[in-house]
Amino acid sequence: MSGSTHRPDETRRAPAREAILAAHSFPGEYTIKAFGPADDAFRAEAVDLAHGVVGPARVVVSERLTRSGDRLCLTFTLHAEQVEEVEEVYARLYSMPAVLLIF
Repeated sequence: MSGSTHRPDETRRAPAREAILAAHSFPGEYTIKAFGPADDAFRAEAVDLAHGVVGPARVVVSERLTRSGDRLCLTFTLHAEQVEEVEEVYARLYSMPAVLLIF
């Protein structure tokens, strides 16, 4: 992690635990998409935060630039053991000031 202190933004958070559990079983795969600026700092911090929760071996990251090329969509496919891991990845991603949208 980049040494900055990450504090969750209480206005932005993961879907309700009940909604996650209604649609997914654990252990299993869970996909999160995060949009931000198309720069190396956003990419590196977001990936580092996800790795900090589930480790590099349990997350696959793919990326796509918007048509304009100024925004980046990172897709995280988590191999989550429990719902708390999914909630923690959301919380850490939402703590990033550069994040524009997560779904």
